Amino acid sequence: MSVFLALGARAVSMAISLVCGVLTVRLILGGSGVEYYALYTLVASLPGLISFSDLGSGAVLVNSIAVSDNPRSDRRIRAQLTTVGRIMVAFAGAGMVVNAVLYLTGAWGAILGEAGSIPGADLAAFVSLMIFCLGIPLGIWQRVLLGLHKNHLIILIQAAQGPLNLLLVWLLVSFAPPSAGTFLALSSMVSGFVVAAAGFGFALAALAPLLGTALRDVPGVRRVPGVRVMHVGWPMLVQLVSAPLSVALLRYVLAQSGSTHEVAEYGAVGQVFFAINGVVAAGGLALWPLFTRARARGTLTRGPYLVAAMFAGGAAVVCAIVWAVSPWLFAFITDGTLDVAGTTVLAFGAMVVCQAALYPLGMFLMDEAGIRFQMIPVALMTVSTIALALIVTPPLGAAGPVLANAFSVLVFQVIPFAVYISRHRERLLGGPSSQEEAPE
Repeated sequence: MSVFLALGARAVSMAISLVCGVLTVRLILGGSGVEYYALYTLVASLPGLISFSDLGSGAVLVNSIAVSDNPRSDRRIRAQLTTVGRIMVAFAGAGMVVNAVLYLTGAWGAILGEAGSIPGADLAAFVSLMIFCLGIPLGIWQRVLLGLHKNHLIILIQAAQGPLNLLLVWLLVSFAPPSAGTFLALSSMVSGFVVAAAGFGFALAALAPLLGTALRDVPGVRRVPGVRVMHVGWPMLVQLVSAPLSVALLRYVLAQSGSTHEVAEYGAVGQVFFAINGVVAAGGLALWPLFTRARARGTLTRGPYLVAAMFAGGAAVVCAIVWAVSPWLFAFITDGTLDVAGTTVLAFGAMVVCQAALYPLGMFLMDEAGIRFQMIPVALMTVSTIALALIVTPPLGAAGPVLANAFSVLVFQVIPFAVYISRHRERLLGGPSSQEEAPE
């Protein structure tokens, strides 16, 4: 049921984000121009490069909350919440220090490529990332609600970011001087912080009084010692690092070897396909606590292959429809200011289909041994994506890095995951020999 709730919520969220995203693109392109939109997409995407703010330790929370019969009073969960909270606070502080160094050394201008030459671009990146770092500790709310099988609530709360971001962009474009176009990406960070604060409030209520009590223990390092969370966190961290390196970093690879036009094209097409991928991710993430709980209770009876095929097939149909209407769709989104190549649309479609096939397989492998197994394939996928992107982006333009990711995900994740699940089926289903095979 939680999978269907998540898919339904994401469908509503996708509609909202698509409408708001399209209007945001049109506002920026019409009011500020292609160069400022390219800068906006680069700066607004910066949080994607450091989405591993809990260093993977949040996976312990999701699993513990998912299998607990009474998570509101579970002392083990309380200790884990305190430990994960400390990790996130420390990560936020480290992020602020690195951000300051990048700004003071002028490195932000180089990272942003051609868009970094816009006056004030480095300051916009600095302020944006500082706002994001301030909201990192609040991000624990997603782990809590996911463990409580409330992924649909996460999605609906996050859906508020699109309208709020659109409102802030409209205010800047309509009433601020033209030079304020450099700081349009601040709207994304401010709206993200507001959404995180709202989500944190929901998590406090959903896990009351445990979450509030646990977080009050965060400063008392000597009084309340931490507990073991990184036995799952380190393997999970590899996956969390791979996501930004293999997807979000592609935009910056394109910024270094391509033009602002190609960066803007990537952003406009991604506006649609990342929304579709969000629906896939919503359904996929909802499977994680379901598989975990069923495995713990011994009620898991089948593998994820059929679900993976359904996810991939559904994504392929939706992507085919988008490709069919792409000339009219992207002419409207960009207000006729950008030429979007059909190869770029097809490349994004291939990437989404591969991700759709991957999600159910990956969520099926979220026990401790499965998470550890995923490290090597994920690392190989990341290296392959970046290496291929550097090679194919100059000749292929905006389609290059996307095709590099699609190929790498298929070869280094989808196929190896499917083979591993087949070979370790009994353990993964929670069979009688699972205890012998599972590591201590």
